[in-house]
Amino acid sequence: MRFQLPQFIEIETKLVGPFTLKQFIWIAAGGAILYLAFLLLGPGIWFILIAILVGSGAIAMAFVKIDGMPLLNYIIYAITFTISPKRYLFKKNNDKIDLPY
Repeated sequence: MRFQLPQFIEIETKLVGPFTLKQFIWIAAGGAILYLAFLLLGPGIWFILIAILVGSGAIAMAFVKIDGMPLLNYIIYAITFTISPKRYLFKKNNDKIDLPY
């Protein structure tokens, strides 16, 4: 009996047009935030500033990958590195090292 092995397992499936599900969720969330900002602020300079920030952030979260990892992972790693305590201990090793001659 022959079994078919899955191929291209590292490529995510495109579910919504040319976007994967994660990309679509990031873009939709950014669009929803911009829609709410437009309803609250109306057209003006404040809305444009918020639109640039939120829009670029949503696009970056959806599409930017660094070394094959999503940008969200890098942000989480940076926050946990900054918050976590750091302790550097030096332990002197008095063991003799025997080097071959």
